[in-house]
Amino acid sequence: MKTSTTARRGRLRTAFVAALMGVSALTGAGTAHAEGNPTAYISSDEDTIMSSQKCAGSSDEFRFRLYYSPNYSGAWVNIGHDIYDMLALKMPYTPATPLRFCPNTGSGSGQAAGNNAASAYNWYDGYSANVYYSAGYKGAYDYVGSRSGVSTLVNTRNDNRSIRFSVSW
Repeated sequence: MKTSTTARRGRLRTAFVAALMGVSALTGAGTAHAEGNPTAYISSDEDTIMSSQKCAGSSDEFRFRLYYSPNYSGAWVNIGHDIYDMLALKMPYTPATPLRFCPNTGSGSGQAAGNNAASAYNWYDGYSANVYYSAGYKGAYDYVGSRSGVSTLVNTRNDNRSIRFSVSW
């Protein structure tokens, strides 16, 4: 026979588990994400350098793609957050390294993406991107809207050093 204290603990435990499940359902914890948030703060470029998603055929987290050639052709690389300088990605305790086009993806494979991209496509819903001429989000830029692309970068073709995302709605 349960005592009132044991019964109360059981009800509290049940209420706690139900609340936790409700929070998980609202926040998406424990479920697959529909897409990442490219505007989320990052402390280094390690997420880009070390991520297998930067060279995945499709990605939930890295939904922006730079291409080496116009018309979405040639080598490519996926990007999932702001990049201050594509020629100097920073990781803790290592020298800066350039972002490179993925291997075996076409003409331009393995080359630095900074100052070498000619087109871009953005698969993000609700996030747009600016591809800038200079490092630090400065200078001329090309706007790439949500769920759209630019088949030939006009202002930054082969002169692109940084990318910044923003919420488009």
